[in-house]
Amino acid sequence: MKIKKDYVLREIVDEYVVIPVKDAAINFNGMITLNESAKLLWESLIEEKSEEDLIKVLCDEYQISKEEATIDVKDFINVLKENNLLE
Repeated sequence: MKIKKDYVLREIVDEYVVIPVKDAAINFNGMITLNESAKLLWESLIEEKSEEDLIKVLCDEYQISKEEATIDVKDFINVLKENNLLE
């Protein structure tokens, strides 16, 4: 899985937001705010990654358990899917 190309991550006043551009701006009205770990996952998904890859990214960066990382990754992927942001 990976992020669709018509969505960009921007830092605005110390917050990270996802903004639609080009054709995506027609179908997606608004933006999504990300915390630090979600930003890390978003940046990882610029290239094709599996769920296991993302879990490893969180474990390596934050020294958390695989179980905790799995929950966070699944929650993040669900938000992306609900908003149709994945290819």
